[in-house]
Amino acid sequence: MSVNTRIKDPVADFHRSQAKHVTRWHNVSFPDIWLLFALMTLVTIGMVMVTSASTPIALQSGAEKLYFVKRQGIFYGVSFICAYIAFSQPVNTFFKHADKILILSIIMLFLVFMPGIGYAANGAHRWLNLGPIKLQSGEVAKLAVILYAAAFLTKNRIKLEHSWTPVFLLLLVGAAFSALLLKQPDFGTTAVILTTLLGMMFLAGIPLGRFLVLGAVAVTAMGFILVAAPYRVKRLIMFLDPFKYQYDEGYQLANSLVAIGRGGIHGVGLGDSVFKHQFVPEAHTDFIFSIIAEELGLIGSLIVMSIYTLLIWRAFMIGQLADRVRKRFHAYVAYGIGLWIGIQTLINMGVVTGVLPTKGLTLPLISYGGSSLMITGIALGILARVDGEARFQAKREGIL
Repeated sequence: MSVNTRIKDPVADFHRSQAKHVTRWHNVSFPDIWLLFALMTLVTIGMVMVTSASTPIALQSGAEKLYFVKRQGIFYGVSFICAYIAFSQPVNTFFKHADKILILSIIMLFLVFMPGIGYAANGAHRWLNLGPIKLQSGEVAKLAVILYAAAFLTKNRIKLEHSWTPVFLLLLVGAAFSALLLKQPDFGTTAVILTTLLGMMFLAGIPLGRFLVLGAVAVTAMGFILVAAPYRVKRLIMFLDPFKYQYDEGYQLANSLVAIGRGGIHGVGLGDSVFKHQFVPEAHTDFIFSIIAEELGLIGSLIVMSIYTLLIWRAFMIGQLADRVRKRFHAYVAYGIGLWIGIQTLINMGVVTGVLPTKGLTLPLISYGGSSLMITGIALGILARVDGEARFQAKREGIL
């Protein structure tokens, strides 16, 4: 009969347990307070403005007055849960599984064309029918490409400075996603993904000359894609003079511009928009910024823009801090998320104000919509985790 004479050492046992199963929270500091402030402020503005903009639409469609408001509240709740789950995962988890997430995203882009699984609206095959919810595959693609690109750039950082090979390989991924997205069709998401990829490569250290060449090629390609489809040509012509087509294709943009002008400097007052009453068809989704401008005026619009600027700035500062403590993947993820939100915000506001042709992109964290909010929530949860881990390491090294 053998007797176990091993003396238990709680401290050694704890360290041994850490070596086998690293705890989720042992290397995380509290996330950036300004990042959280910007996030919560945009969510609050989103809830208020969706309430204002969606009420007439709900009544006109025969639903109860707060139909969209209640759903948006649920979407925000689910998004916060998704953000917490993402925040609870070590960033290296996403590094290890970036390729799997990319493959899953590609499969989802194919599934939207399958009867019974894919869901089409207005001739666009962009959604997966998952019972009570409809998931937009393009939203998943944005985050998947950022995570994969960050992992790829981390592994090929040195080669990127001296060789075209990693550049072409990464662009091949972007081209594959672009082809699938344009098939849906979804030109807006394609533009966001390609410009985000280019920005990430530049921030990862690609030589300026190569970046300019790639930028020129990308602009030329997107210009060709823009005029390759008749419906996009029609949108482009309408964009050049929306009031000439204000009772046809230019109806939405023309009314959006009038709504913005009506708001003036101070706005007509919260809830007092006229143009949300059928004049701007997507008043609670893609064109919600026009209602913000009408009700809150130039001052309110600038406040919203400044909060987005704060969010994007903090994402880049988080990336810089991660770079300083040699967490390259963390840095590239932060840069990618900052670029994504910044580019999409600029495109949305550009479309609403008549600076860019119509793209069909939501205003991040404010527009009504479950898929966009859920994926953005996951992205911001990852960003907060990146910040927490980078901040912890910086404190250990005496940088903070």
